[in-house]
Amino acid sequence: MSMSRRTMVLFALGLFLVSVSVFAQENHWKVKGDNGETVSVLPPSANVKAQENHGLGTQVPTAQNGYSVFNASYGSIPGLLSDHGGSVISNAAFFAIYYNSQPASTLQSGINSFVNNFSGSDPGMKVITQYSKAGNAISATLGNSGSFVDNNSTPRRISDSQIQSYLASKFNAGQVAFNNHTIYGVYLPQGTKSTLGSSSSCTSYCGYHSSFTYNGQTAIYAVFPYNDCSGCSLTGKTVLDMETIVTSHEIREAITDPVNAWWESASGYEADDKCAWHNLYQQAGGAWVQPEYSNALAGWPRGCVTP
Repeated sequence: MSMSRRTMVLFALGLFLVSVSVFAQENHWKVKGDNGETVSVLPPSANVKAQENHGLGTQVPTAQNGYSVFNASYGSIPGLLSDHGGSVISNAAFFAIYYNSQPASTLQSGINSFVNNFSGSDPGMKVITQYSKAGNAISATLGNSGSFVDNNSTPRRISDSQIQSYLASKFNAGQVAFNNHTIYGVYLPQGTKSTLGSSSSCTSYCGYHSSFTYNGQTAIYAVFPYNDCSGCSLTGKTVLDMETIVTSHEIREAITDPVNAWWESASGYEADDKCAWHNLYQQAGGAWVQPEYSNALAGWPRGCVTP
């Protein structure tokens, strides 16, 4: 092979590797935020249908350790989650923030009931205790720290940077108490589009979780667009149903992977990504949630675990 031909081949190979690297960094489950950072999102079910290994319908479960267990739908199977060294959230709590009265009027009561019943739920919250670390134990109990209803006007769109500034302003004003083990869930009003860099709600995602530094500490938060659009709706499910499904996903991921803790090395998927949008079930109290992926640690079965 001539030197020029070899150079062209190596150049083409280099372009291929660059494209693969870019694809690995940004896919259905991870997008680039406003400042180029990687943010984990929950994509609309239609956007990830091609990644399903077993279809979006009901799978035939196997009975293991007293639970119904399904194959993971996304990522490499068995695709075990890996400990990447980051810490998890011990004694986590959830605080709901409603951007104005519109989402509060339709969601507040249902979200409050969902959080109360999600706490200590089996397997909903209990399954993630297996991802505890030495001196950094995950509790099955999820504290309900209450809620705050703001009186903002409804914006046409709101960026992630604006969400972070908004949360910091609530902390600074003392309207919302800050601590580093609470997940602050921001529920946006109907008609507001959430954006992450060039990605936006409904077309790219139905919710996401992230973090930022506040007074030298890590503030953990999740953003929940008002999921009444076609991309974030499922037949027979209300907006509240969609919100509790997405909230169950983001709470557990924020606990198990707040900043580089547990995720699958081969794909970058977090625990809830591997079981998203299939075999949804109703927990005590009637709220809809999604299954959680179990790594077969601490005696748990391996796969997506439901009651």
